[in-house]
Amino acid sequence: MTQLGDRLRYLRVSLLNYCNLSCFYCKPATRTCRQTGTADISVLTEAIATLHGFGVRKVRFTGGEPTLHKELISLVKTTRSLSEDTYCALTTNGLLLSKLAGPLAEAGLNSVNISLDTLQPERFRQITGVNGLDRVLDGIRAGIGVIPEVKLNCVMMKGVNDDEATEMVAFADDLGVDIRFIEYMPTRGSGTRQDLYIPGHQVMSSLPYTLTPMPGRRSLAARYYRADDLNIRVGFINAVSHSFCAHCDRIRLTSDGCLYGCLFSGQKINLFELLTHGSASVRYSLKQLLDSKQYLGCPKIGKPTEDLPSFVDMGG
Repeated sequence: MTQLGDRLRYLRVSLLNYCNLSCFYCKPATRTCRQTGTADISVLTEAIATLHGFGVRKVRFTGGEPTLHKELISLVKTTRSLSEDTYCALTTNGLLLSKLAGPLAEAGLNSVNISLDTLQPERFRQITGVNGLDRVLDGIRAGIGVIPEVKLNCVMMKGVNDDEATEMVAFADDLGVDIRFIEYMPTRGSGTRQDLYIPGHQVMSSLPYTLTPMPGRRSLAARYYRADDLNIRVGFINAVSHSFCAHCDRIRLTSDGCLYGCLFSGQKINLFELLTHGSASVRYSLKQLLDSKQYLGCPKIGKPTEDLPSFVDMGG
């Protein structure tokens, strides 16, 4: 199959749209995180293989919470077998990782990003609705040493957890894993919470380190920094204050088969349906989807978000 150039290298696959946490910034307040169906495994693997044929070389499984998917281990193994240069990653809340880290590593998982917004048990419960911090920490430690790359993701929110930035970096440094601070982004049900937004540069300036920027691919969402007194990289994903859309090479597949060119766009195609019409039909529609990417940046905090997806549907 003909590749679609540098515009299509990275596929994020939302395996399901439910979760075992209820983080308030991830889903609408009225939404309950219960199972609403997942894709047939054969259709999903066909979709991934087809997009691999068009140029995708990095596949990240997300959710909802992807570790709840019963076929996750098989999906990782099948995806890694597509080609030697296929990179397979996972984004998880870490609650179930202590049991799954070993099997995922054996299946060939290259990396895992683990969400960790606080190191305080009660604050963790307030953010997620669950008393589960110890299980997440166990999952992080289980992943280190068996999965080649482990990173921590921290959504920074003013007045909620922004006082923990330095402690979070020290924690990550002790473990020897990179950490990325993510700006609070508007999504359906959370876009009006302007009081929670804190720009990445303020988080950076609060850290007691002299951070030096590191080189990286323009398509990366995170910008990484190093410091002489740290053994890790500190990353910042500043989707609101500094758009990286112009060099984006990713697309997103939801559990019901919808393929989106952008997290903040209503433009989509039904990939599962198109697969029944052959690869030529998929290629034509995929090119139209990529051409529709407007690279306008993340919608600003405080703007109407009724038409935006929620993170629990799109996998962030």
